[in-house]
Amino acid sequence: MQASVQQSPSLAGRLAENLLKAWLSADTVKIQTELERSISAPDESPDTGEQERRQLLHAVASRMRNRPDLLGPGSQTPEMNLYAHLLFNLSVGDKDRN
Repeated sequence: MQASVQQSPSLAGRLAENLLKAWLSADTVKIQTELERSISAPDESPDTGEQERRQLLHAVASRMRNRPDLLGPGSQTPEMNLYAHLLFNLSVGDKDRN
């Protein structure tokens, strides 16, 4: 899983970027920290699109937190690939809107 991610202006985008970077680093402490940050971020936003991005991020992070196999052989499942794809799109999607 390789990704070149640039800083995203929205909270959901920044959190998704940080979670993806932590996951790619394979540092379990960083992964857990970023999962908790993503899950505990507020859902409320005056921007409906941003609110939906935050809700999607919360859902992905919650599912990831409950997976025992974020790293290693189990991390190459279709479900895990979907999580990586969603995080990447959340992190870079803001660039298309700005």
